[in-house]
Amino acid sequence: MGVGTTPGALVAHGIDTTVVEIDPVVHEFALKYFQLPKNHTAVIQDAVSYTDELASQGQGLFDYIIHDVFTGGAEPIPLFTLEFLQNLHTLLKPEGVIAIVK
Repeated sequence: MGVGTTPGALVAHGIDTTVVEIDPVVHEFALKYFQLPKNHTAVIQDAVSYTDELASQGQGLFDYIIHDVFTGGAEPIPLFTLEFLQNLHTLLKPEGVIAIVK
């Protein structure tokens, strides 16, 4: 999620937005210092376990998934495995789109 630029833009355009962030402090700072709008769903959890749980419960939940993982260094390998990407695909609606930002 970072500072929330992308989710903030989606919320501003009226798109129901769920953000997944492993670090609760990052979410708190995005709200407090970077004006992330409060009208979003925040999931403070590891993205791999969250998508695994969600994919096992159902499919076709999201119109868009934006996979934006910037760490300033090495990217976390579990977020680029075939299994993780397959879970993202499972969570898309039939005409849904995944954008991978690097």
